Amino acid sequence: MVLERSHRRTKRRREDDDEHIGEGQETTEHISDALEDAQRSLQAASTSSHSQSAHVEDSAQTMPGADVRDRGSSGYIAGSIVRLACENFVTYDAVEFFPGPHLNMIIGPNGTGKSTVVCAIALGLGWKPSVLGRAKDIASYVKLGHQQGWVEIELQGLQDGPNLTVRRVLFRESNSSDWLLNGRMASAREVHQAISQFHIEVGNLCTFLPQDRVADFASMTPARLLQETQHAAGDARLSEWHADLIIHGQQLSSIKTRIERDEQERSHLEERNQVLERDVRRYEQRVELEKQVAILNARIPYAQYREAKQRYDRARSDRSLAKQTVREIETAMEPIKEQRERIEQNIQKLDLRTTEQRKEAESVHVTMKRILHDREQGELEMAGLHEQEKLLEQAESNRQNLIIELQLKISELEKQTERAPTPTTSSQLDSELRTVKSALRTIAEDMRENEIQRTDLMSEERRLLSRRQQAEQRLTQLDNVRHQRIQILAQADQDTYKAIQWLASHRELFQKEIYDPVLVLLDVKQPDAARAIESCLNWNIQRTFVCQCRADYDLFTRELIDKRGWRLNVVELEGGRALEAYTSPMSVDDLHSIGFDDYAINLVDAPSDVLRYLCQAAHFHLIPIAARSNVDAEIVERNGQFQRYIIGTTIFTTLLSKYGKRLPVTQSRELKPLRNFAHSAQSEAREQAGRDLALVTESLERLSTRKHSLESTHSAKKEEYRQLSEKREQLAEQQREAQQILNSYRKARAVLDAERQKLRREETRAPISLQRKTIAEQRRKCALELGKLAERMLRSINSLMHSREEYDVLMLKSITFASQLSQLTGIFREHQSKLRDAHHVLEQTLMTFTQVKEETLACKRRYERRMEESDDAFRDLFRDQFAEDVASVDQLELELQSAQAALDIPWGVGPNVVEAFQQRKAKIAQLNGTIDAALHEKVQAEAKIERIEQHWLPALEQLICKVNERFSSAFQRLGCAGEIRLARDDDYEKWGIDVLVKFRDTEPLKLLTGQRQSGGERSLSTILYLLSLTELSRSPFSLVDEINQGMDRRAERAVHNQMVAITCRSEASQYFLITPKLLSGLQYHPLMKVLLINNGDWLPERLNLINNNYLLDATEIFRTLMSHKKESFLKLGFYLLSFFYYLYRYVFCD
Repeated sequence: MVLERSHRRTKRRREDDDEHIGEGQETTEHISDALEDAQRSLQAASTSSHSQSAHVEDSAQTMPGADVRDRGSSGYIAGSIVRLACENFVTYDAVEFFPGPHLNMIIGPNGTGKSTVVCAIALGLGWKPSVLGRAKDIASYVKLGHQQGWVEIELQGLQDGPNLTVRRVLFRESNSSDWLLNGRMASAREVHQAISQFHIEVGNLCTFLPQDRVADFASMTPARLLQETQHAAGDARLSEWHADLIIHGQQLSSIKTRIERDEQERSHLEERNQVLERDVRRYEQRVELEKQVAILNARIPYAQYREAKQRYDRARSDRSLAKQTVREIETAMEPIKEQRERIEQNIQKLDLRTTEQRKEAESVHVTMKRILHDREQGELEMAGLHEQEKLLEQAESNRQNLIIELQLKISELEKQTERAPTPTTSSQLDSELRTVKSALRTIAEDMRENEIQRTDLMSEERRLLSRRQQAEQRLTQLDNVRHQRIQILAQADQDTYKAIQWLASHRELFQKEIYDPVLVLLDVKQPDAARAIESCLNWNIQRTFVCQCRADYDLFTRELIDKRGWRLNVVELEGGRALEAYTSPMSVDDLHSIGFDDYAINLVDAPSDVLRYLCQAAHFHLIPIAARSNVDAEIVERNGQFQRYIIGTTIFTTLLSKYGKRLPVTQSRELKPLRNFAHSAQSEAREQAGRDLALVTESLERLSTRKHSLESTHSAKKEEYRQLSEKREQLAEQQREAQQILNSYRKARAVLDAERQKLRREETRAPISLQRKTIAEQRRKCALELGKLAERMLRSINSLMHSREEYDVLMLKSITFASQLSQLTGIFREHQSKLRDAHHVLEQTLMTFTQVKEETLACKRRYERRMEESDDAFRDLFRDQFAEDVASVDQLELELQSAQAALDIPWGVGPNVVEAFQQRKAKIAQLNGTIDAALHEKVQAEAKIERIEQHWLPALEQLICKVNERFSSAFQRLGCAGEIRLARDDDYEKWGIDVLVKFRDTEPLKLLTGQRQSGGERSLSTILYLLSLTELSRSPFSLVDEINQGMDRRAERAVHNQMVAITCRSEASQYFLITPKLLSGLQYHPLMKVLLINNGDWLPERLNLINNNYLLDATEIFRTLMSHKKESFLKLGFYLLSFFYYLYRYVFCD
């Protein structure tokens, strides 16, 4: 037996060869050199294998190209898997193994990666994930924690040619993959073409049966089983022949259905047309009458158009004559019009000259008016000068009186201004007032500065108060663990969050208290145990509501789950075990003695009913926890009292093996990071919030002191400002009184100066004699101006008389021309009257012409529209027979009435009758052609089916016979009965294979289905059917995954022995059997190869499997692994100490 292993690695190396250029691969380590020597010795010892006569299929035909069944010098059939390697794929970090050319038995405990090998083969050879019955996405097959992985498969080449290496690289993020074919990049199509030459069929359940699709095989319909069997074994053309038969059979069935349907329809149409022949003849007579009516309906518009055309020609002649009369009258009026225009021009010239004379006279008249006005002004000026002489005497008397009054007034003012006010008092008041105002400005500036400081302090106080409120709220929130936990639920599970809110406002509806979810109520006593506690609680337990009685449970679930549709976890504990009934397997003192801190139930605090639920659902009373990693896990494992325990950051789970001696198997994994019970981060935040609150409070106290000082200063300044303001008002009042006295003095001085000047002006005024001389001179000049005005008036009168004479001559000429113009105007008006009459006649003629023209055009359009609505044959008939028609409209209307009266007689036949008759007649002719064509197609289809069936049916019957022979023999060797039958049907698509089995003597053969037999019986039938196809299979390898699930030991052993006997023949192809079961005493053959998967955290870099010159068995291998686990802990501690020593020297010594 050869054992190979795969494990997680920490080393990597690069390999460069012809098949993998530039590809980095994980190093693969052989178990030991001694193991390789043992393998070579075993293979050399197996050269003499069981010989058996090869079964030759009579009807089998070789496919074109090389024979993929030929076994090369390496012992592998072309297309067999020579090597398989993968990295970061599902459960494997890295693995590489080399299957044998015959039976490969892959065994290992559950969860170590047996089915991963199936996934690697399917995906590595280009098939979709759907053939595995597992995850549908490529990304799901990349190992968790990695972004990409790869699978590499090496296939045996054709006729000792080079092997074919296919690598598929999977990417998690993009859910895609890249391909390498013999080390170079390739497309998926190229890989498929390269693999298809080996006839590999991963998608066929008869050759490739993954674990998750074992049930699908038994559930296959007989038709599907036939298709898969044809693909897997027998003549390579069976599937193609069957597909052709299905297609041609469907076509033949469709043709027969069409022929039958068309013949029935034709018979029905012929019967209907025989009934309608007499009605059709009567309808043809009616059609002839309708044709005559149609012709008359066309002749009447034509006759109307002809008569209208004649009226149109007459109206056009009358229009031409009226136009000629108008033109003659207009020609006679031209000379009169010209003479009239010449006279009008002469009149216009006379009017211009008359206008000029009138304007000249008006200008002279204006000049005379101006002279008269100037004379009146001169006379008024003379009167004014005479009046001035009178006033001059009166003014002199008034001047003497004014001088006396001024002298008296000046004397009084001089007495008032004898004593002037002293300016010392006013200047002293101004100085004191300026000093007070300066002091007030200084105090006001200080008060403004104080106010600014107070405003800043108030803003700072508001900001600090806000910070203190935020710090207090933050501290309150951090102290409220319930609030934090509820917020976690609000983010992760809205339904549970809403249920908590609803329960808070409806607790009075329940008999007893309903506890909020475990996450809200549970308190971890020791923060360093929070991570372990959270790892023991899955999310469903954390969000579970706990009810104490059944009535509350029913009400709660009815209101929230049934009515509102919320998804909640709810449990009720009525009638359950008390908390004291949950006892631990070891006392706390004994637990301390082996290094544990306490049980999980003692590290948490919650209501007793919640603790009962934790014991019931999460077994908290059975899980010991050690915060530090100083517990010897081997001692705990040997103790055997704990199935689950936590040491440091690792959780261990111990289970009993389901096989062999049921030895304990321990699994370990790292604890998940702390999320929902994170206390350390909350404590730090709480301390920080406390520090922030203290700082803000201290700042507020300092701010209050400064604020009080500023307010005191502000009050003192305000009082000082008030006192100075009162003093400023007093000084201002004194200043106003002094200013009033000064202003009165200055006003009196100003009036005195003005009166003195006025007195001097009156005393120095010129004497009255000079003014009298001036007035006399002005009277003389005014008399001279009046004389000149009289002369100008005389000249203007002469000019006016001359202009009047010229104006009279021009008016006489104008009257003469006006008389001549009046005579010509009378003659012109007579011609205009004649022209209007001629125009009226022309308008009447044009109106008649337009009306007749419109009627003619309307008749023409009706006639043309009638022609357009008719078909070409009717138009040709009308032009040939009625183009020269001279019949009147009345005559034609009488003929139309007669024909229409004949049509109005009830005929009892409509156009739809003839239309239906003609349509059915055409449809009968069409159906005759369709039926003839379909009969021809039927003959051809039957001939094709017969030719294909002559090849397919004998080959299929021969294949079924061979499979049945092997299947029945296999069942007979087990003491049961089995039979394979070919299920026939008229529809080739429904042909199938019926698998009949019998496992007890008292029952008949029964059809194998997915429900009738038990799981073990279905598995046994499936594997025996697959083994029956093995020798007939065209695929270079076959695979079954855990097919023996549900079988009893006897059946499993018998099946195993038959599989070894069949798959280890020299001519057998490669076969993979994957199973977790370990039965003792199984048959072994030198050609088979056993692959044992050892996968886990505690594997050494190199594992020796030979001791004292003999090969270790599986139990001894696992014991070796357990001893190595302790060595790994010691090495890890040594490496950590070395790391911290060098880190200390690097930081503190350099």
